[in-house]
Amino acid sequence: MDILLWHKILSPYELAVNELVLKFSHMKKEHRERGVYCPIEHVSGRVKTISSILEKMQKKEIPMERMEELVEDIAGIRIICQFVEDIRKVAQLIEARSDIKILYEKDYVKKQKQSGYRSYHLIALYTVQTIDGPKELQVEIQIRTMAMDFWATVEHSLQYKYKTNIPEHIKARLSNAADAIISLDNEMSSVRSEIMDAQLSSQLQHRLVADILNTIENLYRIANKREVEKIQEEFYRVYSLNDLDELRRFHQQLDIIAEGYRAQSVTEEQ
Repeated sequence: MDILLWHKILSPYELAVNELVLKFSHMKKEHRERGVYCPIEHVSGRVKTISSILEKMQKKEIPMERMEELVEDIAGIRIICQFVEDIRKVAQLIEARSDIKILYEKDYVKKQKQSGYRSYHLIALYTVQTIDGPKELQVEIQIRTMAMDFWATVEHSLQYKYKTNIPEHIKARLSNAADAIISLDNEMSSVRSEIMDAQLSSQLQHRLVADILNTIENLYRIANKREVEKIQEEFYRVYSLNDLDELRRFHQQLDIIAEGYRAQSVTEEQ
């Protein structure tokens, strides 16, 4: 196949990967803006290289004319979660979307591969708009925990080095590491609620501090400088207490004060 034709074929897949990474990242942003726990920790994507596509086609004896039909992971999205329980939640979020059509799933979490590989795969259809019109593409979406991803990354590197012929002593160590990953994920699940509470509290504190600082900055434009400096000093005092409830109360009081100054400013302008 002509190299220029390869680029033409793969270009829509690059568009699909860019769009889906953006959409899933925005999904994470929406959750956090609403103060709701998000099961998505990190999103990345890639388009399979030409050499990797050719290698897979050769291994599975796929004819060139059926490449896009039978090579289902030309476009790949990887979603990383903190906890095993989050994997299914992410899958449900994706299944509920109207712009992604799920064809089938591969659950290597419940039934891991012999190598020890664990991950949850969704094979889906996604449509991109090109200058030639809409094009429906297959996309593989991998969902896994951070621990699973670490193991899979190491195993992939070894597969690349040994071309699937990994020495037995390394296979044994990989298998032991896979068991350790399962134990780690189970331990993390046992403290999941405490970790989630801590993360949500941290996110709420960041939002409160950002709002307070923005309000104080605006007050400098409409209020007496010395009075605003007193408000600022009070903020630093409250912040130093490291008490979320106190910070929330200060935020509410500051909103009332700011509204009073804004009303006064409007009256003076009239």
